[in-house]
Amino acid sequence: MGITESPARVCFFEDTQPACSTSAELKDGALTARWDYMNTELQLTAKDGALTGSYVSLRSQRSRPSAIEAKHYQAPPAPTQPPAKFDGEWEVHTKAATAGNQLLLQQSGADLKGTILRVDGDVGTLVGRVDGNHFLISHFSGDRAVSLDGTLLADGTIDLTQGNSKMTAYRPAVARARNLLPPEDPSMYARGKDPAAKFHFNFPDLRGKTVTDDDFAGKPYIVTVTGSWCPNCRDEAPFLAELYKSYHPQGLDIVGFCFEYSDDPTYAPLKAFVRKYGIAYPMLLAGDPSKVKLPEVVPQVEHIGAYPTSIYIGRDGRIKAVHTGFPSIGSGEELTRVKKEVRDIVEQMLADKPAK
Repeated sequence: MGITESPARVCFFEDTQPACSTSAELKDGALTARWDYMNTELQLTAKDGALTGSYVSLRSQRSRPSAIEAKHYQAPPAPTQPPAKFDGEWEVHTKAATAGNQLLLQQSGADLKGTILRVDGDVGTLVGRVDGNHFLISHFSGDRAVSLDGTLLADGTIDLTQGNSKMTAYRPAVARARNLLPPEDPSMYARGKDPAAKFHFNFPDLRGKTVTDDDFAGKPYIVTVTGSWCPNCRDEAPFLAELYKSYHPQGLDIVGFCFEYSDDPTYAPLKAFVRKYGIAYPMLLAGDPSKVKLPEVVPQVEHIGAYPTSIYIGRDGRIKAVHTGFPSIGSGEELTRVKKEVRDIVEQMLADKPAK
């Protein structure tokens, strides 16, 4: 966490990328900072060389503050043992016979960073250190607080602890040899139910104007199932804004199906989300995430159940592809791969001839 007094500002960090407060005030020895696009607030006071206070989500009156204690940064000590090699791709499994998740690690000497990538997205960029056969990496950039503890065992697997969860990481080839289920493919996890059926919707935008699929007739477009409260949606948003800027002049449209908490009838967090990421495409109010089930709101898509989910609609109004989740910068090459995959789908949709 970095704090500046003039102008008053607090920044958390996604690895080296700052996630800075949108407002902050220093008054009578107390600091109050807010992140309007996350709808969170930090309150701190200085005492005995440390900062203490609380951090709370303002999305609901039921949210409980988290106690905060911050001390001045100190460089980590040198490793006591030569660092083992953790770099590369692993698969994380529990004892349950379920599909694994990817553990993607990037190592430089004793420095280690990476992420756990699920089908719906990852846990943010975990950063930390290796000492001998052990590592400790963690993440917090305003949400997704995660600490991952790993020990390389003699058999080449990693014994992992995340909170109260115990897991084991294997190299992919070893996981296949043990007949463990591979990670879910986000491009195959959800799909259109009927390839011949047209995609239909009817939702209001932030000004109350009703927008339907008829407004996009004859155009290729992307539907993003999203929410301002969703960390993986905030990973996706800057890419979609960039994609829209690049391809909208060629005919691509994008529309957001936003599932927002209704505690604030002005939808201020969603409006802040739009400002933060420079979103120029329409954002529609699709329902409250605590009350609405995605399969009921998007019935044309089978096995939909994650935020974000992107649905690719061709000029003929039919579903061409569905992609579940979106990775953060912590996934490294996987983020690059997903971006290329999306661009390839978009360019194919734009190349398709309009129906006569």
